[in-house]
Amino acid sequence: MDPSPRATDHPATRPRGERTRSQILDAALRILVERGYAKTSTLAIQAEAGVTRGRLLHHYPSRDSLLMAAVDHLARTRIAEMPEQVDWPSDPAERIGPAIELGWTTFHQPYFVASMELWIAARTNEQLRNALVPTERRLGPTVRSAVASFLGDELTSRPRYPELYPLLLSSMRGVATTYLIDRRDPTTDPHLELWKSMTRTYLL
Repeated sequence: MDPSPRATDHPATRPRGERTRSQILDAALRILVERGYAKTSTLAIQAEAGVTRGRLLHHYPSRDSLLMAAVDHLARTRIAEMPEQVDWPSDPAERIGPAIELGWTTFHQPYFVASMELWIAARTNEQLRNALVPTERRLGPTVRSAVASFLGDELTSRPRYPELYPLLLSSMRGVATTYLIDRRDPTTDPHLELWKSMTRTYLL
């Protein structure tokens, strides 16, 4: 899982401040995924990003604000790009299979692992928990919009879609957490066919 920018991203064309922020956010996510929340320090992030202490603190005055910004930044960027990666069928029924498969891949990205690190840490860290709740709520519409774009307007306008969405989201998130310790091939997960069948039942 590589959280670094894609080859199509040209940082040299962006303003210096934005480039620095991107360097810091990418470095923070890499350290968080590789070392976990407890072992992620601003010093480690600073070294990974190749920036001065002053510059890092200028953009992000605390470790937790930086880590939340890093997860939010990558999640929004990657999730927004995902629908463009598929040549979607014109038949709504045929769209269900690739939509479920693409949705499942979102739970095997660095930002999901990083989010789980923050969620678990927030259980015993009230300050982090209070800061994390509004961050997650801001990310929610991005995820909902992405899933809706996977399935398309015709399917998401069906009456039972509002019931289906939270079921798919919570089920996929729950199954994905098992992959944090049991690292197997997610493309062979038996739940995939169940999720596709459930979506057909609800929307067709």
